[in-house]
Amino acid sequence: MSISTLRDRVHPALVEFAWSQWAQMGVFANAGRRDRWAQDPEALLVFTLRVGRRDPRLFDEVLDWLRHNGRLVSARRLATLCPPGDAEYPVVAAAVDWARAHGSPLRLGGRPLVKVAETPLFATMHVAKADTIFRAHGYLKPATAPSFNSVDPDLSAPVNLAFRLRQHFGLSSSRPEIARFLLTCDAPDADALAIADAAGYTKRNVSETLSALLAAGDVQRYTHGNEGRYSFDRRRWADFLGLTVGELPVYRDWPRVLRALQELDRWLDVHGGTDLSDYMQASEARDLMGHLEPMLTAAGVRVSHEGAGAEYWSTFEGNVTRLLASLRPEPHPTGRTNA
Repeated sequence: MSISTLRDRVHPALVEFAWSQWAQMGVFANAGRRDRWAQDPEALLVFTLRVGRRDPRLFDEVLDWLRHNGRLVSARRLATLCPPGDAEYPVVAAAVDWARAHGSPLRLGGRPLVKVAETPLFATMHVAKADTIFRAHGYLKPATAPSFNSVDPDLSAPVNLAFRLRQHFGLSSSRPEIARFLLTCDAPDADALAIADAAGYTKRNVSETLSALLAAGDVQRYTHGNEGRYSFDRRRWADFLGLTVGELPVYRDWPRVLRALQELDRWLDVHGGTDLSDYMQASEARDLMGHLEPMLTAAGVRVSHEGAGAEYWSTFEGNVTRLLASLRPEPHPTGRTNA
């Protein structure tokens, strides 16, 4: 399989996945599935603003969602996941500014705008009249009015657990992110560093919040060696949310999974049109996987290194297949899927 063939397999899969998630979160689309996992809104937004550039309707409907639901998005986590200097920061900043101009309260801090070269946002679309906000960020995007199709997320849907907890705790602290992780992670407990990593906040901030939750009786703590371990009484919290323990959403490390997919997507764009020898194709793929391996391993996606020289390419394809498999619907406890 050539790089261009792999690109033509991966790109549609990423766009389809983005549609499937946003449709469950309030974007105007037919969901077609009800996933059991809790989604990460900020990680998904950054991911979609990249892959959505191949589907203008998806991109514009997510902009409309951000206009309508920006109050539910954490600017602090968005800045952590996509800081100034990140390859996706300009398009994320443009999207936030566009949504704010149309009524969203979300504001993304960062560097002041500087004059940059203008590039088409959608490679296949001619721009007769450019949107002034996106143009200020260096993108030529057709001027588009809000569709007003978006609705509030259905807070009973598992993918929207983040929004439900933010409605309870607000967006001003790390509490909803801590709660989301401790309610959904595979392990029964976790240390402050793991919780901070998942929450997208500093360890100091998370430790302070955990102390407050402990004082309120909302979290339990025990010491293992010199390490504090924290957990939630999931039965109690499930009752509070009107669920059984078995109905609690499941965890997936979306910041790492979606970040890895963004890097893969960018790599395929860069190399998909090049004419490389089999050896160089495999060599470039090995370099990419070496870069992605730490985040994939942390996210529970197995990475293989088998194969020397050009033979590594088939191993790389297997690694990509396992990464894409993380986007498949989580099996239902009874054996049924939610697709």
